[in-house]
Amino acid sequence: MTGTTVRFMSDRPVAAGRLCLLVVMTGFTLAIGPREGSTQESVRLELGGAPGEWLQYTHRSDLVVSLPTDLGGPATTRTTIRLHHLFDTVSDDAIGYISTLEEISLDVRPTQDELPDLSGLRGLEFYHTATRAGRTVSLRLPGQASEADPGLLEQVENWLSQLGFPPLPGGVARVGEEWSETMPVPAAALGLAVDYDVVQTREVRLTEIRSAGSSTVALLAVTTTWEPAPDASGAGGSVVSLRGSSEQTVRFDVRRGRFLGSTGVRELELVLMPEGRAQYVAVNATGRQVTGLTASSDVDTQLRE
Repeated sequence: MTGTTVRFMSDRPVAAGRLCLLVVMTGFTLAIGPREGSTQESVRLELGGAPGEWLQYTHRSDLVVSLPTDLGGPATTRTTIRLHHLFDTVSDDAIGYISTLEEISLDVRPTQDELPDLSGLRGLEFYHTATRAGRTVSLRLPGQASEADPGLLEQVENWLSQLGFPPLPGGVARVGEEWSETMPVPAAALGLAVDYDVVQTREVRLTEIRSAGSSTVALLAVTTTWEPAPDASGAGGSVVSLRGSSEQTVRFDVRRGRFLGSTGVRELELVLMPEGRAQYVAVNATGRQVTGLTASSDVDTQLRE
């Protein structure tokens, strides 16, 4: 089949029959159930840390892609990412991290011949500054005074927003309180290297506060949706629409000011009009993802189990 191509972090075209590559969206979702009951109705939710400390998040996402038989049939993908954050500067308003992409791998079954080569991204280092509420202030590569290579930085920022967890209120929040954030996201930032505009909306709700060992854990329910942009400037080619959603349960260590991990599920739908066909083709994918934390400072075992 010709006329329908997508790419993932690479200049190499990937035929529509390999659409399993489209669903390598690397979202971080973490959930580990605490053991003790609720003890509070409100907590301060903001990031914390000290220079020299480090956090390492390991993320895995598994997806099942329902491709038609003539486009290759069902396929599975597994994405693994390990991201290391070293605290560089900490102020009352912001935190600066030196972040390193220590591992990134993609496994597709049945094995594909045209997988992108991600080995060049291993060891990628970048400097990331975020507010105490977790919103990106700046993002740059070493030796650069300003941001460059927009495509790569869009992908890196997406990893930080999805794998780095949702925005926080940056102050006191009560159980049941909700907040949301809507922003444009290029399809390339979702791991889909097609020229297509998407609007991402994340809704966060503080569902519970529990004691865990010597600390307090806040549980956040995060719903993310992706819809086609109403005034799209990108051209999707054969892509007619791109939609998706995810549900995550995220755990946040209140005393230390850090995300502990998450678990969640994701659904994606890409509608195509392949060249030479008279009917649309809908490609669906469903999967689960999990993220865990290793830190330089001791973490109570009850926070991780």
